[in-house]
Amino acid sequence: MFQALRIRMLLLVTYSLLMIVGGHWVWNTSHQSLLNDHQSNLDRFSVHVASQLDKFAHIPELLSKDKELIDALHSPSNSAQIELTNRYLEHVNTVIQASDTYLLDSIGTTIAASNWNLKHSFVGRNFAFRPYYQQAIQGHEKQYFALGSTSGKRGYYYSYPVSYAAEIIGVIVVKMDLSLIEASWQGKQSFFVADDKDQIIFMSSNPEWLFKSLQPLDAAQQTRIRENQQYLDTQIESLHFSGDLENATSSIRSSHRLVKEKFFTSSRFLPDPGLTVRVFSPTHLVWWDLVAYMVVLSLVFAIIYLVIQLNLHRQHRRAQIDRLQSEANQKLEFQVLERTSELHVEIKQRIETERVLRHTQDELIQAAKLAVLGQMSASISHELNNPLAAIRSYADNGRLFLAKEKTDRVDDNLSRISALTDRMAKISHQLRSFAKKSTAEELHILQILPVLHSSRELMKPQLKSERVKTNELPETFDACILANAIQLEQVIINLLTNAIQAMESQDDKQLAIILEVRETDEANTLLIHVDDNGPGFTSSSSGNFFEPFHTTKKNGLGLGLSISQQIISGINGKLTTGTSPQGGARFSIELPLVEQQ
Repeated sequence: MFQALRIRMLLLVTYSLLMIVGGHWVWNTSHQSLLNDHQSNLDRFSVHVASQLDKFAHIPELLSKDKELIDALHSPSNSAQIELTNRYLEHVNTVIQASDTYLLDSIGTTIAASNWNLKHSFVGRNFAFRPYYQQAIQGHEKQYFALGSTSGKRGYYYSYPVSYAAEIIGVIVVKMDLSLIEASWQGKQSFFVADDKDQIIFMSSNPEWLFKSLQPLDAAQQTRIRENQQYLDTQIESLHFSGDLENATSSIRSSHRLVKEKFFTSSRFLPDPGLTVRVFSPTHLVWWDLVAYMVVLSLVFAIIYLVIQLNLHRQHRRAQIDRLQSEANQKLEFQVLERTSELHVEIKQRIETERVLRHTQDELIQAAKLAVLGQMSASISHELNNPLAAIRSYADNGRLFLAKEKTDRVDDNLSRISALTDRMAKISHQLRSFAKKSTAEELHILQILPVLHSSRELMKPQLKSERVKTNELPETFDACILANAIQLEQVIINLLTNAIQAMESQDDKQLAIILEVRETDEANTLLIHVDDNGPGFTSSSSGNFFEPFHTTKKNGLGLGLSISQQIISGINGKLTTGTSPQGGARFSIELPLVEQQ
């Protein structure tokens, strides 16, 4: 906060200094530039005025030597000579592009003029009151500006005496239209004037200022102006400019209705025509430059201030965001810790649950095996009873043969008894191996044929008692799988048991175990088909066989196929149903093949 206040104070001080120092510099620079423009305009106007006035300065002297003018002055009553002189002056006036050219006699009366044929012709008019005549008749060249008494137009007059035999007999006058000079005085923002020694404006870029004095005239000046009729009967009104008009540059102002403004003015006196050329520029031109500078400076500092404010706002916003993020991170970390703790508890519970589930599944599988053994108990008991009866018979016979000293027969009976005990030991070993408790994690790479032979041997008593015909397994079949041998035997035995039970009502019971290798782009798999020629599946019940507690048997629990499917899924296999080529049911075990180590 303190830093932001310090930046604002520094910005305010800098702005104030630039406003004061820069404003003063802009004012001086703009004022000096305006004065330089004034001097440039004065130079141009002075040269233009001098060139325009000098253009006609020597023409009267040249015309005074012409024979036509001298003849007209000698014979003023000769109409033919006067007409000839009029036409001559008209021609000369056209060539030199003057306003008027006319000839005065010795008493100041016009006897010939270039405008002789116009309504406002000078012919017959007397101009003896004009100073240009009065000076010329005395033998002096004269230049004079005044308001025309006939035309009412402003003019600059050039006069020269006409002499004959060393006697002045008349005066030739050339009048120049001053509007030709004013044509180049047009300015967009400044006014240009030319005033006489009495500060009466005789030429101006503003027509409303003509024939008005810059400052009030005293009584003597007014009397003299009326007497020489330089401005005829024009009422000379004052513009009431206040200020120093004598200096080359000054600041003036006026409250006159035609002005009501303050000006910067520059002036230059032209001695030959006796005129002072002035340039007036409103002070608001400089003020506008100063205001423009102040506006631009204010805009620049406003932009800088806004940029600083935006930056401070962004920093404040960023600090708020950082604080919120920090709080959010702390809260999130706390939630993560809290959730991690909960997850640890959940993971521990899940691990324990999975352990219990696996244990339960293993117990369920073990129970299912024992259930299968229970179903096989009658046939196994029969399979064991027969060798026992045979052993007893062979033992009794051996005792008789021993009493009769028929040792060869005794040895034969003992060999038979030994074979029968081996057969009973094999059955007992297979039962013990099948009933052994195992877990799903005990996976090994197995050849499939030994597993099938072991399963078939366990089912042999039951197959025999149920008079079921089976196909012969191939002698060799190179196919390795990754599985638990005991659990896979349990699945195959369960499928064989279901097939035997499904064929109870069949007279000719046929069961087949078929091996198939299926090769695809993704992987190679082993198919074990268990086919029977029982009634097969109904369309409504075939999809529910693997659901727990679904059974079609009168006293069945409905867990055998469900457990079998779980065992096969645990080793990345599939257990599916289909129709046997023999017309009954088909259960297919699909297992991925692996390479033998």
